[in-house]
Amino acid sequence: MSEQYFSPPPISGACDKGLDAYSHYTDQLLGYGPDLRALFDAADATPDCALLQAHAAALHLAFESSEGWQMAKPYLKRMQQARKNIHPQEAMFCEAVALWSKRDWRSALAHLMALTEQWPNDIVALKWGQYHAFNLGDQKSLLALGERAIRHFSGAPYVHGLYAFALEQSHDLEGAEQQARKAVEIALDDAWAHHALAHVMETRGQAEEGANWLEHCTHLWDAKGVFIREHNWWHLALFYLQLGNHNRVLEIYDQHLWGEWPEFPQEQIGAASMLWRMKLSGIDGGSRWQPVLEQARLRANDKLFAFHDLHYLFALISAGEEKEISDHLASLEQLAMTPNTCPSWRAALPAAHGILAYARGDYAEAETCLATALPKLEQIGGSHAQRAIFNETLRAARSSKSSAGVL
Repeated sequence: MSEQYFSPPPISGACDKGLDAYSHYTDQLLGYGPDLRALFDAADATPDCALLQAHAAALHLAFESSEGWQMAKPYLKRMQQARKNIHPQEAMFCEAVALWSKRDWRSALAHLMALTEQWPNDIVALKWGQYHAFNLGDQKSLLALGERAIRHFSGAPYVHGLYAFALEQSHDLEGAEQQARKAVEIALDDAWAHHALAHVMETRGQAEEGANWLEHCTHLWDAKGVFIREHNWWHLALFYLQLGNHNRVLEIYDQHLWGEWPEFPQEQIGAASMLWRMKLSGIDGGSRWQPVLEQARLRANDKLFAFHDLHYLFALISAGEEKEISDHLASLEQLAMTPNTCPSWRAALPAAHGILAYARGDYAEAETCLATALPKLEQIGGSHAQRAIFNETLRAARSSKSSAGVL
């Protein structure tokens, strides 16, 4: 598919097998396929190809964990060793990955923005740029990258889906729906377009329509990678939660949201988020918290993304162990006060205090902290739907405070 629609960038030092592997990787990345790991074999076979090393490192970094950073190290080392006499386009992508590995997300995005401005036909760089823009809560860049993709690849599979999501996050619901539906006409299995349209329906409050839409798409997700498969099921559970169908929520959680890859941070985040929402809705998650908690404890020291750490805090709160909760909160406070730290940590701190206050029954403090957090919470990344959990906790705090006042 990629050979028909997308030309690869310059790839110095790659043999024919390496070029074929890059094309396969392009298809898998854009289509959220299950075979991204095939790129590692190609990178291992061509250690002098800087660009393949860079993309292999990027895949490990995108695991979003300390072990992902560790696994990326040999590829980053080979990338640096092979960077002499490569094309400027390759060099710019390699530098973006190097900055990414140093947790300089903003500079990594800046390099990808510059790269795709000069070479807008690099669809993979566009996709990775959107990844960083999303994590940074940079909707302007997310949309600009989507617009570049659509200008150069209109009609290609999976491109309209990535544009649709950028439009939805920029509050253009009509444009997002139009692009998502067009994406599905081009490629029925465009799971990111399924996801974008679910976001539109979520934002419009169309829970029944959203549930029906995603139920119609579920059979197509079995052939996809674990992230998009679980995340789309998460959206379906969210619709059923809004509809009050608690049995279906629990069924989806048990069958699709937990257990396939517990070590994967995105699975942990999705599970913690859904369990907290269930708690707010009066559904007892029971023992479902325990395995999520065990993984969150292993992640508590990673400190890669504030968005992640807030979700790990949900799991830690479920155990009620005051010391580990206090230690986690102290680590967030330290990051928030560190000079030149990513703004996301400062934005996350009042939210962390708010959800903890809610869990302790201090609803007035929860209201104050969460109301303070919300105006800047976009900086932690995540989508509107994912960050809505903090709005929901704020509403629950206000409701509980009001009830306590009446009593």
